[in-house]
Amino acid sequence: MDDKNKSTVIDFITAKEAILKELSALESVSTGEISLPEIYPEKNEVKVEFQANSLASEQIVECLQIIKNHIENIRVHTFEPGFYIFQALNENVFDSKSILDNIKFRFIAYSNQNKVEISKKGDFKRDEIFVIIALFKYITGSNSKKNANPKELLSRLGVTVFDPAKEALSGNILTFDHIAGYNNVKQEILESIVMPILSPNTFDEVSKLTRKFPSRNRPRAILFEGDPGVGKTTMAKVVACLCKIPMVYVPIESILSKYYGESSQNLAYVFDAAALFPSALIFLDEIDSLAGSREEGIVEATRKLLSVLLRKLDGFEGKPRTLTLGATNRKQDLDKALLSRFDKSIYFPLPDMRERAAILENYAFHLNEEHRITISSLLEGYSGRNMKDFCDFVERKWASAIIERGVDATPPPFEIYQEAAEVIRKNK
Repeated sequence: MDDKNKSTVIDFITAKEAILKELSALESVSTGEISLPEIYPEKNEVKVEFQANSLASEQIVECLQIIKNHIENIRVHTFEPGFYIFQALNENVFDSKSILDNIKFRFIAYSNQNKVEISKKGDFKRDEIFVIIALFKYITGSNSKKNANPKELLSRLGVTVFDPAKEALSGNILTFDHIAGYNNVKQEILESIVMPILSPNTFDEVSKLTRKFPSRNRPRAILFEGDPGVGKTTMAKVVACLCKIPMVYVPIESILSKYYGESSQNLAYVFDAAALFPSALIFLDEIDSLAGSREEGIVEATRKLLSVLLRKLDGFEGKPRTLTLGATNRKQDLDKALLSRFDKSIYFPLPDMRERAAILENYAFHLNEEHRITISSLLEGYSGRNMKDFCDFVERKWASAIIERGVDATPPPFEIYQEAAEVIRKNK
């Protein structure tokens, strides 16, 4: 959402209805476990108050970050044990006019009281409403998250979880054999991802034996780069199967929102939910769409999204069997700060002729090796996905011919594949 919409002022009645409607849908609220916040006008101010079971110091820091995800300019007004106040500055930080009229967040954490008070002179802006909702969800849900089902939490955003344990029940376990060729890539993945996840203690012991000040030598994030269709997503699923841990697949459309501030909130939510797994892979597909280069100039919402991503990548460093995988076909567009968070970049090249022939074997195993090489030589520049699409086309064409002739099904002959491949090469 543009700057004009994010700063739109919402009248008191509309703002109150929007906040309560959003929070009433929470299960903990609907069951009566948690009370809705009190929202009321007082003199020339609007106030929001709600109780918290606890407000530990680390929660206060997290609350500050949540606020900054939506409101850029924030100052620490008071930071004393049990009493914390944060206040929004003006858009121009050098302008102090009427600064006390801006939204203010008070966190009261005494032995007999834990409470959040939010106040502002005048009506709330749209982004301020998002902050109130996000703070309520975080503070009132922090204690119950331990028993929450991360799959259910992630499904609300449209984020899917690839679970090798579930796949094993149906015999769908993936191995390196499902991806033809790429021997060098597979070796890199074994050394950089699979072994560190399966045997983290060994890597830690080596660090203790070699470094004056032992530190982590296991990766926290790996970048997969290469053209579309080269097998980056499939390889991530293979890694999950080899390591026997779930893979949280985060497609770009599940994160981005038309509402200002929601995208960064969604991304933070994904990492928080994924952290509930004992171990997991977080696979961020098309990560260049989430975090482009700041050198080219990016909108405010994208900058906030990048800030959350960087912070969450840093926060996952302490989990020995949890790792973030990013996938991109435009590495040059990634922000330099984000690139620095990846311990290694693994490049997936387009398959060569022999590799295309090996891929073809997975989709046309009835053809002999000579025929597969002939067809592959005609499909130069094709990715693994392109090869599958090609075989799908040939099979549909052949199945249609069988139906028209009214004969029994047989596999497509070599000549049909060759004819289709030659047409493709001529049309390039």
